[in-house]
Amino acid sequence: MPTIASASPTAPQIASQVVAKSHRRITELDSLRAMAAINLVLFHFTHVYVVKFGFSSPLGGEWPFGAYGVMLFFILSGFVNSMSLMRRGKSKDFLAARLIRIVPLFYIAIVANLLICQMEPLSGTPITTAQFLANLTLMPRVFGYECIDPVMWTLQVEMMFYVLLVGLLRFGGLRNYFIGWGVLLFGSITLCPTLDMLAASHGEAVWFKFGTAVRHLLALDFVPMFAIGFLLYQIKTKAGRLHWNIAGILTAATIFHCIDHGKHNPAATALITAVVATAAWGRFPLLRFRPLVYVSGISYAIYLCHNNLGCVLLSTFDRAGVSPALCLVIVIAFSFSVGLLVTRRIEQPITRRLQSLYQSRRAAVFGGGATG
Repeated sequence: MPTIASASPTAPQIASQVVAKSHRRITELDSLRAMAAINLVLFHFTHVYVVKFGFSSPLGGEWPFGAYGVMLFFILSGFVNSMSLMRRGKSKDFLAARLIRIVPLFYIAIVANLLICQMEPLSGTPITTAQFLANLTLMPRVFGYECIDPVMWTLQVEMMFYVLLVGLLRFGGLRNYFIGWGVLLFGSITLCPTLDMLAASHGEAVWFKFGTAVRHLLALDFVPMFAIGFLLYQIKTKAGRLHWNIAGILTAATIFHCIDHGKHNPAATALITAVVATAAWGRFPLLRFRPLVYVSGISYAIYLCHNNLGCVLLSTFDRAGVSPALCLVIVIAFSFSVGLLVTRRIEQPITRRLQSLYQSRRAAVFGGGATG
């Protein structure tokens, strides 16, 4: 007897299908992550290197747009990590996945950078034991120390965003997200300008240092960018009212430009937001370019390994008489090769092993609870 065709899906089923589809990995967003990594490498090896150390002869050009790569990365993070947390549904699994992915390679990179800076100092200030220990927390600025590798300040911000995102989930700030994000954005627009205004006159006061620690702990300087990414994700999954989500994005962007002291062009913010949105909706075919997707897979290792080692190599080749342009080509190629090697031989094996251990432990805990 032939079966009867199933009825049309209900509204809840359609909504569930929309959310499930929105949780799928989006190739275009991976490519944007790769572009952010490439932007970072070019920025550090041209503009930053020229400003801090300088080549023996003119390079002939610079790439000074590093700040916009950071903006792109944080907006992407707001979108992608909101998607990841919602897909997993459990904050412990989300944090475990992030820590497994980030922390082991970070510690290896910290030790490597310590050795590099001891063998070939990049500045006149030696690395102290206290600074090294503060860096091991992934949040050295909270304790008043600079990162051993200047690049890693963004990782501190990223880690705090994970904690904030989980906190919002646990306390209902993602369900009532205009309240949750609104509180953080209010902190950005009030605390950041206040501390900046009083830095010269009260910078050594205990209350000022406490306020600065809170500012770093809550990543208040960068909350607006994470909020933009989160709200783009809400639009993608059809959560909330569209006009309110768009208004939230405009508000977050306005607050960001009120506190960043003119470091970013508002037109660039609008462009980057539009590019992320277009990529998230799968309407950017150029971002399916396979080499970009491949670079995305090794971008974390490139991020951690390129700066201090690359600057030492640039200095070495420059002193040896190699032209600045050739120095740049060699060191960029070397950095990407190191990123590939570290990803394949160190990061991926460690990540797979730790993920397996976590899943085994999780299965044992839930299995024990089920049988007990």
